[in-house]
Formats: sequence, C-alpha cells, structure tokens
Amino acid sequence: GAEPGALSRADGSTRFSHDGTQLLAAVWGPVEVRRARERPDRATLEVLVRPFAGLAGALERELELLLTETLTHLIQLTLHPRTLISVVIQPTHDDGSLLAAALHASCLALMHAGIPLRGMLGACTVAYMPDGSMFLDPTRLEEAGATSTATLAYLVRSSPDDDAEASCDLLLSHATGSVSITDLEALLSVTKEAARATIRFCRQAMLAGRAPLDPPLLALGKLA
Repeated sequence: GAEPGALSRADGSTRFSHDGTQLLAAVWGPVEVRRARERPDRATLEVLVRPFAGLAGALERELELLLTETLTHLIQLTLHPRTLISVVIQPTHDDGSLLAAALHASCLALMHAGIPLRGMLGACTVAYMPDGSMFLDPTRLEEAGATSTATLAYLVRSSPDDDAEASCDLLLSHATGSVSITDLEALLSVTKEAARATIRFCRQAMLAGRAPLDPPLLALGKLA
C-alpha cells in the first residue's frame, strides 16, 4: 500500500508497504543550501537512509549510494540550481526487496512534494533459486536461499492513459551473484512489466491521496 502525505512536517512524504516490507519516505526542498555544497547549475541532492533502531551501517550506506545514483536521473535537478533537495528513507520493517521498495517510496514522496521529475520510477527485485525458478519481489527468506538476486529500476514516461506506448528506460541494475546471458532477456521483460504495473498503482495512490497522519509509530523524531 501507499499513503502519500503520511508525515505533515515534511514537504512531501509517503508510507509505502509491499508484502512485509514497510518504509517511510520524506522530502524537504528545494531549500537553501550551504555555500560549500552549492552547485550553480543544478540542485544538490542529499539522500539519507536511517535505520528504525540503532546506528546506520553498511546496508544503509549502500542504499544511499544506489538511491542517489537513481534519483539523480529521475529528478530535474537543473530546474532548481543553488538549492538542496533532501530525501530521507526509514525502513520500519524489512522482509525483502528493500531497494525496490525504497525507490518506489522515494518517487512517491518526491511527487507529493511537487519536485519536477522526468517521469515515474518503477522497480522490481527478482531472485533466482537453486532449482532454476525465478521469484518476483522475494522475501528475505527467499533472498537468503537464492543463488542470485537483481533489482532493476526504470524511468517510465507516458500519459496516464498511454501505458502501452510508454517509454521505459533502464536507470539502475543492481545484482548480487551472477545472472546468465540466457536469463537476461526474460529478466528485462518481466521487470519492465512489473515496473509498469507498479506505476499504475502509484498513480492511483497519488490520485486518491491521504490526510497527514502523525502517530508515534511513525517515529517522526528519526525523520525530523
């Protein structure tokens, strides 16, 4: 599920869940940026991943790098030079396919904040099992038993009624283990279709909208 506007203190936010994985995403900006980080030709993008408990570690740093790489190509940064756009992600429960969920949550929060984007972001994680089967959106248990996993993210540009003709450009391909050349064509086909399906869902979530909710369970202090 997706709840745009879950955090009233942010310029844009969403609470996103897929199966057992749940995240909060918040966006601030464009706002003034410190001169040392100012870029004359574009906005500065800052992505932070904060654990629900404890200190950030290697997983959070890796997610920050992958999200920054992808969102840099999603956001029209040149429209807001000399400013800062901050994206904060906080997983509240990780039951697999975390990177794909974080990408979707980021996109929805950016849209809710009114940040100009080049299109919509659709992502999908695939796990290849020892018996040759392929699982979409695997759980943590399925990921642990997989020989390899891959997360692909696409920039999809189309009108709301033109999904069949939508352009679908690969923005991110992140794999653990190896994916054979023979599996690559099927991987691209399956993940593109999954990305389009997720984007249709995200459009519906944005159109439906939700009132801001600030219960203690949202751990606002960690996103403030």
